[in-house]
Amino acid sequence: MNERSGGCGEPCCGKPAQGGDSIACPLCGQPGEIVHGTTVRRLLKPGIAVTRDRYLICRTPACAAVYFHPKGGVFKQEDVLVPVYFKAGAEPVYACYCAQVTKAQVVAAVAKTGATRWATVIREITGAVPKCRCEETNPLGKCCSGNAYAVAIAGSSAKPVPAVKSRDPLHGLTLETILNHMLKLHGWEGLFNRIPIRCFQYDPSIKSSLVFLRSNPWAREKLENWYVCEVPKPKKTL
Repeated sequence: MNERSGGCGEPCCGKPAQGGDSIACPLCGQPGEIVHGTTVRRLLKPGIAVTRDRYLICRTPACAAVYFHPKGGVFKQEDVLVPVYFKAGAEPVYACYCAQVTKAQVVAAVAKTGATRWATVIREITGAVPKCRCEETNPLGKCCSGNAYAVAIAGSSAKPVPAVKSRDPLHGLTLETILNHMLKLHGWEGLFNRIPIRCFQYDPSIKSSLVFLRSNPWAREKLENWYVCEVPKPKKTL
């Protein structure tokens, strides 16, 4: 019987996924996904300067870009220390970067054991469950069990498991939706009083504010955190 795949159980696995609205990759035009600068610093080859706190990663398989920043700067696969599993030509294709376990190994382990649970499969391959270091080893900067490993499971003989509802309170929400909601509650003056940025004070508009917030992750984070604090939490059912 197949087991539910689940996460690795480490604290990083329970962190909400970064992202939401994002900025287009300068090479392919597809939206990127936010990755913390710490991850980028760890994974770029020595001597390559990383000056920003947050970057974006391009998920388009055929695109040469891996990391990029809205204010300039593109890093390609040849700049990264590990093969990015979702990029075309990645070799090997890692399912777990912490343990350096490949997709092929996972597929073989699932075929042998019938299990899909992360800890069970990794233990079958390596003999132990590795310490989670996904923020510094996985190019996405988040738990391998939810992305690289999930892709490996999808390519195995395992039966599909029910989708797990995201615990991220911002899941499925765009930045524009959040901004419109907070504007309706507080108006431009209220937004400026809480987050004193020029686009909330001088000739404010949704368009100009979105441009600024998308280019300044610190301001976006303040707005998103404020939104999370103010939106009523759904009541738990008994």
